[in-house]
Amino acid sequence: MTQEQEKFYPSIFNDVLAPATQGPSSSNTVGVYRIASIARALLDGEPCSLKVEMSTKGGFYDTFFGMDSDKACLAGILGEDLIKSDLGRIYEVAKERGLEYEFFFTDRIAKLPTEMGEFTVSSDRETIVLTGITLGGGEILIRDINGQPCQIKGMKPQTITIKGSDKPRKIPSVYPLQTVEGAVPPFDSAAGMLAYAKEQGKTLWQVALDYECSLTGLTAAEVYKVAEETLDIAYASIEAGHREGVRFDGITVAMAPEMRAKMKSTELIPLGAADSGTLDALAVMEYSNAHGIIICMPTGGASGIIPAALRNTARALGKSREDEVRALLVAGLIGVFYFPTHYHGALGCQAEVGIATSMAAAGLVSFLSDDAAAGERAAVLAMQYIIGQVCDPIAGYPQIPCFIRNIASVPVAMTCANYALLGLDTAVGLDGMAEAVLRVGEKLREGRINDLGTCMSEYTANPCSSCGKCVDNDQQVF
Repeated sequence: MTQEQEKFYPSIFNDVLAPATQGPSSSNTVGVYRIASIARALLDGEPCSLKVEMSTKGGFYDTFFGMDSDKACLAGILGEDLIKSDLGRIYEVAKERGLEYEFFFTDRIAKLPTEMGEFTVSSDRETIVLTGITLGGGEILIRDINGQPCQIKGMKPQTITIKGSDKPRKIPSVYPLQTVEGAVPPFDSAAGMLAYAKEQGKTLWQVALDYECSLTGLTAAEVYKVAEETLDIAYASIEAGHREGVRFDGITVAMAPEMRAKMKSTELIPLGAADSGTLDALAVMEYSNAHGIIICMPTGGASGIIPAALRNTARALGKSREDEVRALLVAGLIGVFYFPTHYHGALGCQAEVGIATSMAAAGLVSFLSDDAAAGERAAVLAMQYIIGQVCDPIAGYPQIPCFIRNIASVPVAMTCANYALLGLDTAVGLDGMAEAVLRVGEKLREGRINDLGTCMSEYTANPCSSCGKCVDNDQQVF
């Protein structure tokens, strides 16, 4: 490729406070669903068979079935709506519609990228083979089709032609908001954010609106409405998680209703707003694992922290709904600067739980102060506490340690917000903290991406322009 790739700027409501989905995971549920949906769109005709091959040494080996990636994959291939689909009976639906399927693991597939699969999809007209990768936070990459290198991320509608066929294939965007071609936000770093806030005399929530408006072309009122709807879904997941009857497969059982009853009858150390906040975080996580509708903030594995922290702090302080929406905007803006991690569990819980806690802490500060620097300080303090935690799913299930880390992160966010307001020194800014998360995460992950000698464009939203493999035009031929 000769043309220079445009720099990618993450959207708050496409990439950070997103997607809205059935739980439990942004990468294992949404990511796999999106790959399968694009595979369906590429195929000429209705899919009649699906084969997915994955590495015996990759991340999917431990999580694919335990985190219901198989069900999400079938939903995507069948063209089902991920939010409306009943994943509990998706195997029955596949049988009813005559879809043959096979999921298996082999040493033929490389272990890195860790969540990668080779998808072979057939109709009565043709067979397509593609390699799909989930990058975290719902982000995906299809890197080749029928052996031809490509780069399809589903961020915008595309029309392509597969080599050997003269029939154009239309691929819809898999993201909720469309971004403006060539849009450049008013800043692309935390330092730039602080400078912009100071120059414009704006609070962080107003700065967040400016940032998102610049990328999507929406008005401030329209972006604010998206924030309101996002908060409503997140809060609804709290209420649903507290209801009796939440059930999910795994090695733990839903206990939020029981814990709520015990809190009223058991002598405990009083934690104020954190008592109800921790319980709400647990409720969201349990509801997520029961395929409830959640907002990944920034992932399914961290979806309980931000809504629980915001709701209970707002109640304790007597804040309004408007205050809560503004706090959510602040939290979403902070998450933008962590995007290079892709919020991926392969980089440890610091890249999911830590980032969510960092986002929440900044949002909480906005309840009490318009000082942008204090919001950034809270975000850094929260990440300093959590950085370096290993993500360790047990027996292929996500419940441990995500549940307790979501619970414990609510009071951490509250504490860091308080000490940021008190002016505790962080010694490093948010940009430096985000770089440290990525650096430490690469050490936590087994092996390094570039040890394979593969193109780094496969992992980044800002691909290189030197290898000649990267293509991202409206019209592509593979």
